[in-house]
Amino acid sequence: MDYIKNALSKVEPQILAASVINLDNLAKNYWQIKDELSYETELTAVVKADSYGFGAIPVSRRLYKEGCRAFWVATIEEGIVVRKALPNDAEIFVLSGIMSGAEDLAVGYGLAPVLNNDYQSNLWIDYGKKTNRKLNAVIQVDTGIFRNGYSYRDIDKLGDIRKNLNVVWIMSHLACADELNHPLNKIQLGRFRKVLKHFDGAKGCLSATNGIFLGKDYFFDAVRPGKALYGFSIRKDRIGSMTPVMDVFARIVQINRLQAGDTIGYGATFTADRDMTTITIGIGYADGFMRKFSGFGHGFLGGKQMPMVGRISMDYCVLDASEVDESYLEIGNWVALTNDSDYTLERWALELNTLPHEIACRFGSRVKRVYIGEA
Repeated sequence: MDYIKNALSKVEPQILAASVINLDNLAKNYWQIKDELSYETELTAVVKADSYGFGAIPVSRRLYKEGCRAFWVATIEEGIVVRKALPNDAEIFVLSGIMSGAEDLAVGYGLAPVLNNDYQSNLWIDYGKKTNRKLNAVIQVDTGIFRNGYSYRDIDKLGDIRKNLNVVWIMSHLACADELNHPLNKIQLGRFRKVLKHFDGAKGCLSATNGIFLGKDYFFDAVRPGKALYGFSIRKDRIGSMTPVMDVFARIVQINRLQAGDTIGYGATFTADRDMTTITIGIGYADGFMRKFSGFGHGFLGGKQMPMVGRISMDYCVLDASEVDESYLEIGNWVALTNDSDYTLERWALELNTLPHEIACRFGSRVKRVYIGEA
């Protein structure tokens, strides 16, 4: 597409790999999700892990422009980055909560820690008493994933929290929302409803991406999608339902003419069964392009799909370019590793039995982010 070519034309010549991130498509996904919600349900956004590898600052700014006013991060450090990028009316919630000594940072940057246990709640209560204020609180209740949060069995023991803090949000997390008919979904739903009865006036937030897709019973006051915003849904019946936001490219750094019997890469795991042309492109596991992808991935150039051959190394991988017109085979030319809706990170991950956001989160600093539609 012309807009991708234009974006790549601005990448410095010394850069060998790039991800083109289309924030207009991010906004499209935001509104697609919003259209699925009840009118009274607030759409918040998960921007942790540097927005799943898409870049927290440009992503948060574009979502704010679209109307999003509540954002979820994993750590206080992530929250500070997002706070500096957004106006003061944006709410930022820190999912990992608070640690001793970090209270000043949280309050100073207007971050609301999610309180997961008595250790964190007592820190927050004590800080409020020292500063003579009743702080707002977000409480996470574990309804069945047994990871973070107060057990749903202990909710009636949280009198001190309700007395000393303004409990404005109650959240939980579904363990099996990617499986439409998993019995634990309804079990957790029932537990969460009972929990909310203990906190009059607090907003309820149960569902992330695939919880939203379970239907309106799971909406409550707010939802917090992450991967759907970035173009992913790992539930098999919804693969391809969101608009891709990221495409990945790497430059040709070498062109080789092989004869039948020649081998490729470490371990000589691929042997040419014919004379063939290969290209080496500048992306490898140091860039987050994991070795487990060896032999599975493809590249696209000149309208042709090129299978990956041999092992991925630290800085390079090799593609079979025998079917590509010679006019495209020039050192420095860009090769697409995703191909719009035909071969996305989501479909790529499906082939590799991994998660698309695991792939996106792994892309390192050598993969240059190029943005389309920055706010």
